[in-house]
Amino acid sequence: MKIAILGGTGSIGEGFALRWATKHDILLCSRSADRAAISAEEYTGMVLSKGLACCGITGCTNEAGIRDADVIVLSVPYEGVVPLLERLGPYFKDQIVISLVVPMKKNKFFEYTPPEQGSAALEIRDILPKSVKVVSAYHNISAKKLANLDLVLDYDVVICGDDGDAKKIVMELTEEIKNLRPLDGGDLGCSYMIESLTPFLINLAIRNRLSDLGVKFT
Repeated sequence: MKIAILGGTGSIGEGFALRWATKHDILLCSRSADRAAISAEEYTGMVLSKGLACCGITGCTNEAGIRDADVIVLSVPYEGVVPLLERLGPYFKDQIVISLVVPMKKNKFFEYTPPEQGSAALEIRDILPKSVKVVSAYHNISAKKLANLDLVLDYDVVICGDDGDAKKIVMELTEEIKNLRPLDGGDLGCSYMIESLTPFLINLAIRNRLSDLGVKFT
């Protein structure tokens, strides 16, 4: 499977590239192909240094990654996601798009600020072609821990989507990361409940001097 990561040179994008590169071809996407190529070479070295197989991590432009991918991961800040997708819309076909996007702003603490549709996932669905299957997931995974291949991530991942087959594929991708447990969170309209956990966890960490919090349901 070819997985394109928009925002692949950022912290959370790095973690997904490293974790999935052992079984899938990773397309590391950026506005700058040169920057993406440098990061791709660095990530490949990190995977190989752990004695792991690497199917391939390739740096490319956003346009090229979208065109060639089966699954596209949106790991970009909310502030930039709408103009980015409006510009790149013609390159999407019938892929699965995984949204990690959380709309929030910081006052004294972080506050969830959903768009008119009720969640970033629904807004993204409305922007993209109807043939695209949007799934929301991974909002509450620590970027720092995800990128540390020496760590086992004992977290739950709530996954929301309207297309059952697309949701199943994202659940299977989740299970490929050791100790992550995928949970069916309902249709895409339920995404707001999971998105809103992100500012809650950040605020909880700040107030209690914690870091890199995740979610585990028992």
